[in-house]
Amino acid sequence: MRQLQFKAEDVIISEGTLGQTAYILKNGSVEVQKKAQNKRITLATLSAPEIFGELGLIDDKPRSASIVAKTPVTVDEISREDFVALLDDKASFIIPILRAFFEHLRQANQLVVQLESRITEAPSATTSTAPASVTIEGLTPSAQKALKNSAVTITRFPFKIGRDSQHRYDDIFVDNDLSLNDQMPYNVSRNHLSINFYRDGYYILDRGSSLGTIVNNTCIGGRGPNFKAELQKGANIVILGAEASEFKFKITI
Repeated sequence: MRQLQFKAEDVIISEGTLGQTAYILKNGSVEVQKKAQNKRITLATLSAPEIFGELGLIDDKPRSASIVAKTPVTVDEISREDFVALLDDKASFIIPILRAFFEHLRQANQLVVQLESRITEAPSATTSTAPASVTIEGLTPSAQKALKNSAVTITRFPFKIGRDSQHRYDDIFVDNDLSLNDQMPYNVSRNHLSINFYRDGYYILDRGSSLGTIVNNTCIGGRGPNFKAELQKGANIVILGAEASEFKFKITI
């Protein structure tokens, strides 16, 4: 960890920027601020030993709020790699628990955002058996390679898709059923999307990707306000990242 110092009024985290670090307050206090209708609104004041910026360790999305030093501040900065290393000696016990926790938190957060934006959505639910056949197949060479050139039947939900990680087996923040071998500049985020089932319907939930997901020509995730798209009966075309992404799939219900 790095120890950093800031003066009063210094911006430690800027809303809308990308970052993969969290901070542990050692001395001083900070304000959590968000821009709304061209004004800065203070959401909270944090004092030592609070932690802030922790979602930067989990998702590839831009920061959701700004953190501004209210007084002179001293923090410990911790990166994603630092945190994984700290847990290394107890990884086999901690990682499965934290993976499940962060996945539940990620999906709940996205749905809460939509509810607060007055978007009527159904809550997510996990089930081991769904009353329909759901298959996924690749429509581009990279997508086909990820599925070993065959259509795969999905039998448990949520079915999570994201970018393959070099720390795939010990990275507590990556939990995917299908890992995609993307190369820089990335289209696919580490935790990109999930295919979910609720009651008698299926939907795609963007799990915090940086570039978003295109579902039947509708963009969700990324910098947009909507993180969910319903899947229709029959064929659905899903693209991870930009429209020209090499990861294009057909999901058939």
